[in-house]
Order: sequence, then structure tokens, then C-alpha cells
Amino acid sequence: MNTTEGRAKPGTELVVLLDESGAPIGTADKVLVHGANTPLHLAFSCHVYDSLGRVLVTRRALGKLTWPGVWTNSFCGHPLPGESLEAAVRRRAAFELGMSLDSIELVLPDFRYRAIDASGIVENEICPVYRAVASGPVLANPQEVGDFVWFEPHRLHSAVTDAPFAFSPWLGWQLEQLGA
Repeated sequence: MNTTEGRAKPGTELVVLLDESGAPIGTADKVLVHGANTPLHLAFSCHVYDSLGRVLVTRRALGKLTWPGVWTNSFCGHPLPGESLEAAVRRRAAFELGMSLDSIELVLPDFRYRAIDASGIVENEICPVYRAVASGPVLANPQEVGDFVWFEPHRLHSAVTDAPFAFSPWLGWQLEQLGA
């Protein structure tokens, strides 16, 4: 599973594997790394806001490997080996939402979580959280996003508190840490 060259066969996407202190120790194919024994790896989450202060919440496409059909933050992803986190955030915003981001701010640099979805697949990530502002329309990629809605931040917090089963666990934990 580990590679040291940072290259993959065509059609594969590599994630950066981490030791317990957060130091990179290799790479692995994204599809192969997510399972019942997912190793710790690097990821990120992003909360996108519009000019009115509303936050974009997305429903994960039904074809997603983990948490299909669950509502979550605007988007998540994994930086490629050698890619900066900010570049990865911009890349995934374009890929998942068809958006360019006007600004990006790191708001939870040390966010880390482990969660198991209903199918038994484990997420085990050091996952810095970003806040971004976008002014363009959402052009959601249907392979990634099943639906989306713009929420007033306080209403999102209430929805996650009232129906946590409808949302990704990391969204609830991030909102707690952000004090939203």
C-alpha cells in the first residue's frame, strides 16, 4: 500500500499517510486506504460562505464510498502528495462545486477525528478545517454532491443538534470546536 515515489498508476489518487504525530510516512491509493482499518492520513474540510454570511451545506452523493447521502460541510478532500493544503482546497472546490474561492482562512489547524460509517468503513484523518468565501454560483458535480443548501450558521447548528444522524459526524465536531 505504501509508495515512496509519490506517483500512482493512471486512474488512482494518492493520499498522504501520517504517523501519530502527524508526520508524513508515505502514500497510499485513496480507494484502497478507506476500509475497516483505515490508516491515519491527511485530509481537509472546508466551509464555504457567501456574501450574505450563509454557509453552504452539501449532501454527499449516493455513490460516495463513505457516508453516502449524508449532509455535511461544503466539501472535503485529500491533498495530493506534494500539494499544499490551500491548493488542494481550491482544486476540490472547483471539482466538487464548480466554484472559485475568493478567500481561504485556516480556522481549525489541528482538527483530527476517527469515525465509522454504517457500512463499517473508517475515516481516520488529521483534517485541518478551512473557511472560504465564494461569490459565484454552485455548479455541483453530481458524482460528489447530491444536493446543497445555503444555511444561516445558527440554523445549521440547530439542525445538527436536533438531527445529528442526518449529518456527518465530523461536521458536528467541527461546529462544536468552532463555537458556531
